[in-house]
Amino acid sequence: MFRLFLIIALLLPQLTYAHGLNLSLTDGSDAITGDVTFADGAPLSGASVSLQQAPGGSAAIEPAVTRTDAEGRYAFPAPRRAGEYRVIAEDGLGHRTEIVFVVRGDHRKLDATPTPSAWSRWLTGLGCLVGLFGVTAWWLSRRDRTRIETS
Repeated sequence: MFRLFLIIALLLPQLTYAHGLNLSLTDGSDAITGDVTFADGAPLSGASVSLQQAPGGSAAIEPAVTRTDAEGRYAFPAPRRAGEYRVIAEDGLGHRTEIVFVVRGDHRKLDATPTPSAWSRWLTGLGCLVGLFGVTAWWLSRRDRTRIETS
């Protein structure tokens, strides 16, 4: 029973990332395109993808929202104003990721910044604590067993 608990405790953090999202961004001269996939590479169809200017931008623009097609692809017209922009993908089940990029005239700089969901962070922390407890309990049981055997 203890071994089963230990195996579950060690695998729990891995299970929290089983359905993570990957977001890619391809910058073209007149369009921002990309795709949204699950962590295993399977395309995510019907995901909500938005293009918005980052908070603190000089001129606020309305966010553009679209959905991915059957292959997980999306497209937006390229922003014409300089500033920092975010492409945010959400699957409607609490998974979210984003990519930040900067527009300076005709030059765009891409910088990927994944954002884990609150549940993912919570479950990861819980999994780490349970795993740490499991390893400590195993080590203590081994230590006590060696004391008994040497007596």
